[in-house]
Amino acid sequence: MDPLTDILSGLRIRQANFTRMDASAPWGVNSPGEGGVNFVLLVRGSAILSTPGSPQPIALRSGDVFIKLDDSPYRLVDREDSALIDCVEVEKLRVGNHIQVGGGGAVTTFISGWFALDALEAGPLMRVLPPLLCLKLDQHRSLAFQSVLEMLALETESPGMGAEAVVSRLFELLFVHAIRAYSMQPGGPTRGWLGAIADRNLALALEAMHGAPAQDWTVESLARTAGMSRSGFAARFKTVVGQSPLDYLTQWRMHCATRLLQQGNAALSEVARQVGYESVAAFNRVFRRETAMTPGAFRKLGLHGVR
Repeated sequence: MDPLTDILSGLRIRQANFTRMDASAPWGVNSPGEGGVNFVLLVRGSAILSTPGSPQPIALRSGDVFIKLDDSPYRLVDREDSALIDCVEVEKLRVGNHIQVGGGGAVTTFISGWFALDALEAGPLMRVLPPLLCLKLDQHRSLAFQSVLEMLALETESPGMGAEAVVSRLFELLFVHAIRAYSMQPGGPTRGWLGAIADRNLALALEAMHGAPAQDWTVESLARTAGMSRSGFAARFKTVVGQSPLDYLTQWRMHCATRLLQQGNAALSEVARQVGYESVAAFNRVFRRETAMTPGAFRKLGLHGVR
């Protein structure tokens, strides 16, 4: 199975909200940052984005979108010398899902959104993504991705019945397409499992592990699947992914186990079998090492924020 599909299939957003903002020049907004996934789509006009992690300000124009995956602050301005208004003050201008701010000049329109992801399900993805994805209109923007952005712009401009549900689904699609676009653009992922997908040989091994996590994989069998020598495969996998093939397999098995423990009432012996362990004792030992709790405790507490 394609690892990206495997991981994305378990992601579900929650607590989604959106804002459509018309900012008339001069304007500047300062955001202290917040947890979850934040994105901003520039519908018309232009802006300058500054974040602590970017050495230079990033010029944005209509059609560009950026997604923040951490809680670091950022600022958006029409000009570098424009006065900044804190987001707390901007929120006071909200009318429904719409905000108007600025000095009355040329208008720049944004759609900003925020949503939370289950930390457990999102863990494998968040570990390999940068804190900021900035996707330009002319960089690997598929027709499908562009259609999602256009539907989002239309739905937030004239919300109809069920608008919040529609926008929530569009957020999911936007997130998936953004990751796709990031993976395809020059300078995209070169490390971690996301980087390994771009490696034809390593991708075969990853697909095999994701397709059959319970199989008794060895470095030798994975190397054969990848069409490589054992030593060459082990060295390249460790260099690109950052961990050995069997360590990656163990981590993925435990991720699958947490899904099974959350989703149903299968006996621990059955969960252990489905992720490749013949004995509950062995499964318990590895699960506890990887998550700092036993499978039984994890299921009993119903935790959703364990990485």
